[in-house]
Amino acid sequence: VVIPDKMIELARDNKDMYVFYPHTVYQAYGKDFVDIVVDMDHWYDKLVDNPQVRKKKTNPRKLLDMIATLQGESGYPYIMFSDNVNAVNPLKDPVKFSNLCTEILQPTITSHYADYDKHDEDDIGMDVSCNLASGHMGNMIKHNTIKETVFAAMDVMNSVSNNTDITYVPAVAKANRLNRSVGFGIMGHHGFLAEQFIAYGSEENIDLIDVFFNTVNYYSLVHAMEKAKATGQVFHRFEDSAYADGSYFEGRGAIHPKTDKVKEIFADIDIPSDEDWQTLKENVMKHGLYNSHRLAVAPNGSIAYVMSATPSLTPIKQQVEERTYGNSKTYFPMPALATSAFMYESAYKIDNFKVIDVIATAQKHVDQGISFELGITSDITTRDLQKYYLYAHHKGIKTLYYTRTQKLKIDECEACAV
Repeated sequence: VVIPDKMIELARDNKDMYVFYPHTVYQAYGKDFVDIVVDMDHWYDKLVDNPQVRKKKTNPRKLLDMIATLQGESGYPYIMFSDNVNAVNPLKDPVKFSNLCTEILQPTITSHYADYDKHDEDDIGMDVSCNLASGHMGNMIKHNTIKETVFAAMDVMNSVSNNTDITYVPAVAKANRLNRSVGFGIMGHHGFLAEQFIAYGSEENIDLIDVFFNTVNYYSLVHAMEKAKATGQVFHRFEDSAYADGSYFEGRGAIHPKTDKVKEIFADIDIPSDEDWQTLKENVMKHGLYNSHRLAVAPNGSIAYVMSATPSLTPIKQQVEERTYGNSKTYFPMPALATSAFMYESAYKIDNFKVIDVIATAQKHVDQGISFELGITSDITTRDLQKYYLYAHHKGIKTLYYTRTQKLKIDECEACAV
């Protein structure tokens, strides 16, 4: 579900909202509705006032309630806050939708295909390319290899991008060839917190995430710039981007630890300075960037367990994860259970407002999205679930992935049951 700011505004003011029939929008304006919904602040009143556009009146609060009901029952639908996405989109073309896991946020151009025997008349657009890798956050910090891990991951993803042959999906092949988009993400966040005796969502956690992701963003930019300098290649329409005119770097610079615990963790780690960021800005404006997109945090459940890491950035669901493969079951205990089990607060018990604060802090530094799962219990009301949506939107979260519900068991007296 793509939710523009206009819907949030009308829901907040308790006003009716119109939804529109896409084909009549195309008939009236010659534009696909997907190209209009990403600029709904500009288009909404025009569409409402145009009698040629077929429309239906609805209550946006009831629509949010319906979404919350469906998510509580099935975990779906996934949500993209389109204005949050495009407000910080450094590329000229807007992002219209995400991939299924909601971490890939790239501009697309609709393809138009001619009849089967007229392939030379096809107008091939550009579709998203999902080329991902994830680093183990704890290992990157403990071994002081943030730069090395980011550089290695970027090299691997670039190799995959450059050697991929997907001509049978021409719009994806075209975007991959011109943009070389990749997505480096993170696993092992909650596990590292537990090892360091840091509570999820605490001030120290926010501090850690801010410093870490600012550093990861810096080195991903350095790599993309150096690759462009070495190859003489920049991504498609770089010159029209916020990187080319330097505006992307406004408000960016050194972020140093504020809390004693995080100062201790980063004591021996080189944190990019304001001067480093300024030099990077000048080099990017001069040499360009090889990749249009660099960072995206995937859910990475199974691969995280194989790496003895907790998945992604979100809290764990349980201390020992059970997975069924074929006729066998595999059990994955979370890291450091022997010493830090009491530090693991389940996603179903932790305050989701704190989870949103953590994700929002990382999101400031991630050019694409973060695959963000909400953990709720079966007794939650749709009103409370909507509060999470609105708070996430307010904090600048771009997308919400799966909503996982834990069914609560009825409390019973064992003595009475015997």
